[in-house]
Amino acid sequence: MKITVIGAGVQGSGIALLLSKNPEVSEIICSDVNVERAKRLAENLHSKKVSAQKVDCSKISEILKVIEGADTVINASLPKFNLKIMDAALKKRVNYVDLAADLPIRESIEKSLRLSRKWKNAGITAVINQAGPFAMNVLVRHAADRLDKVDSIRLRFGWKETKKEERFYDVWEPRWSPEVNLDEWGPKPYVYEKRKLKQVPEFSGFEEYKFPEPLGAVPLCFIEYEPVFTLSRFIGKGIKYVDCKITVEPIVASLHKMGLGSDKPIDVKGVKVAPKDVLLSLIPPPVESEDKIASGEVDFVGCYLAEVQGEKDGEKLTYTMHTGVHSMHETYEAYGTPWADVAVPATITATMLAKGKIKVKGVIPPECLEPKPFLAEMAKAGMIFQETVTREIVNI
Repeated sequence: MKITVIGAGVQGSGIALLLSKNPEVSEIICSDVNVERAKRLAENLHSKKVSAQKVDCSKISEILKVIEGADTVINASLPKFNLKIMDAALKKRVNYVDLAADLPIRESIEKSLRLSRKWKNAGITAVINQAGPFAMNVLVRHAADRLDKVDSIRLRFGWKETKKEERFYDVWEPRWSPEVNLDEWGPKPYVYEKRKLKQVPEFSGFEEYKFPEPLGAVPLCFIEYEPVFTLSRFIGKGIKYVDCKITVEPIVASLHKMGLGSDKPIDVKGVKVAPKDVLLSLIPPPVESEDKIASGEVDFVGCYLAEVQGEKDGEKLTYTMHTGVHSMHETYEAYGTPWADVAVPATITATMLAKGKIKVKGVIPPECLEPKPFLAEMAKAGMIFQETVTREIVNI
């Protein structure tokens, strides 16, 4: 099978690495607007089946060229290019996987889903928002399938730094795309409550959530994340509530409150400049953070968790499902990339599409995948999930 990876940054590099190790994948195109970066990636993979090409995702003609003859394209570029790459994939009848939605998330998801009929008619599939914590959507679907009613879904994604550089001050060093990382904290988050989507204040909903050890208690708050919009729409079964919280990042909160996340130009000594552009120009590239994780100089432990509450045969049940608590350095040693939680679900979905193992056609979020085959492939790749079922005792 032939797979094109668009984007040779931190995430795209990890995806290309895992694909290069898969004997079923015969050809991999690594493409990026910075062709030298794509070439370095291809060279570092030391595989004859990997080649590099330049692609400017603002030009559909260039996208069409790099996906020619591919079975699946994985979009690891900036989310603002999602619709353009989807358009090219549809024209070439190439299956598609992306990692996250563009901003504003609600509008971006709606635009993608509105294309579903065209994709169905073409006999191909686009799986949107399929990376990292969003793979938990499949676990949510797995629990929901065993319930008669679903009352609530609560997603909790936590991590903490376990090893840091010796210094007396803190700086913001995002471990992946600084632009996407900064942007995700900008909008007011949505929660789904009483069967309606509603916005809540930024950095609200604070709680200390206790994850499995060795992670333990982590401060969380609401964030605007894709699952709130898709799970509330696709799970059904009378669902009343969905929310998502992740680890609070005080430094990012301060940057936003100071206006440094804004892309609206301000006047600085007679020069118009966007605060966000200034901030992004000063942030060290994520590869530096990855190098520190690889060496063990810096490390984090993290866990993705979902609570699904509902009823089965009149009995109230709660399914609590989570990834194993893992260290990024351990992940690097096991997979060759600290971002295997992004790369593994993306590559598994891409290869399942290429082999025709995903039968549903159209534009779908992860929860529309059949859980058992997908989770079986995740387990083969070493991604094991754990589940606890709690029953509410009413009658004794």
